[in-house]
Amino acid sequence: MAVGAYALLLAWSSITALDRSGRASTSEADGGAAEQFVAAWERSREATFVTIGTYERRSGVSGATLTSEDIVVQRPPQRLHRQLGGVDGLDGDRLVVCPAPPEGDEERPAPCRAGAPSGVTYAERVQTEVAGLRSILGGAAPLYSVRTPSQGCFELVQRRIDPRAPFGVRASFCFDEASGAVRLSRVRHEGGIVETVVVTAIRREVVDADLVP
Repeated sequence: MAVGAYALLLAWSSITALDRSGRASTSEADGGAAEQFVAAWERSREATFVTIGTYERRSGVSGATLTSEDIVVQRPPQRLHRQLGGVDGLDGDRLVVCPAPPEGDEERPAPCRAGAPSGVTYAERVQTEVAGLRSILGGAAPLYSVRTPSQGCFELVQRRIDPRAPFGVRASFCFDEASGAVRLSRVRHEGGIVETVVVTAIRREVVDADLVP
């Protein structure tokens, strides 16, 4: 996967504009939307904030739903993401992973693990992500079309089959203007699986205690 999509039920119909075939109308596409999305993504990875919200994974086939709290703490070069009982993130050039505890044994979570120094800085990882985004959103045959249905929001629709597709068949992202953080994301995968994150609180001050895994 070229880009890590991090992975928001906010009236999906209000932030999408589709034609009757279910595809984004190309006549409404904003030629500069892809670069705007890349810039918003880059800002979201370089900003300092704490976001608190909910994650939902729903199957359109079975109707089964999985939910959890979703928390992102970011103060470059540190970042932690809490979801489904586990934690993953970065501490400089080291990966940090705290596996979710086994079901039924939540009181004894597995210890957190910090990887060996990789020599790749946080800033270099961000630039790799940004380059990956540009590679799939630009060129003569972009993998996704990108639109801006409203200020700070972007809709991505897959245009062709490609194993690199990191945002499913359709995705929507909204970014908070003040902090730069992602405040809403929704990714629909092939097969009817939809992953949604709705951020309910954003704090721009990060203290050391926030970054304890």
